[in-house]
Amino acid sequence: MNRRHFALTLVALTSSASVAGCSHGYGPGYGPWGGTVIYVRTAPPPPPPRIIIPPRPSSTAVWIEGYWNWTGVTFVWVDGFWERSPPPGRVWAPGRWVQTPRGWRHEPGRWVARRRPR
Repeated sequence: MNRRHFALTLVALTSSASVAGCSHGYGPGYGPWGGTVIYVRTAPPPPPPRIIIPPRPSSTAVWIEGYWNWTGVTFVWVDGFWERSPPPGRVWAPGRWVQTPRGWRHEPGRWVARRRPR
């Protein structure tokens, strides 16, 4: 192996090792919601910011609250919104961050069947 080839190989290995180290803050998993789950190993998300909810656009609209999204580097706030056409017979279950042995995991909000009173 000549010096040039050795140097290029060393640079490639060093670069890939440093890139692999960048992803140490989170890791993929699979959840019951279908799709990838990201585990954040650094810290929990900050508390939600104080917001002013805009007026309800119609009597049937449902407020979907905002949440903290992990970008791979930091948390970014995703604003809430009014869902103007909620599915009939369903209610919104808000998302939440859950601490697990693997780190913090975001469980996204979802529509669930409305419970019938007993």
